[in-house]
Amino acid sequence: LPAGEARARPAAPSAGREGGRRKRTTFSKAQLELLVRAFEKEPYPGIALREQLSGLTDIPESRIQ
Repeated sequence: LPAGEARARPAAPSAGREGGRRKRTTFSKAQLELLVRAFEKEPYPGIALREQLSGLTDIPESRIQ
C-alpha cells in the first residue's frame, strides 16, 4: 500500500457504527430533564437506577452512564 492510503476495513459487527464509534445519542427535552434530575441526586448511578431510568426514558441502559 502506498503511504497515506488507508486499507479498507471489514464492516463492524454492530449496525450503526462507523469508524468503530456509536452514533451520538440525542435526547428529547423531557428525557434530558429527567436524566439531569437523576444525575444531580446520584452522579454515579448503579445498574438498578440505570435500568429504571432506561425504562422511564426508552433509552438503552448502556447509553445511561
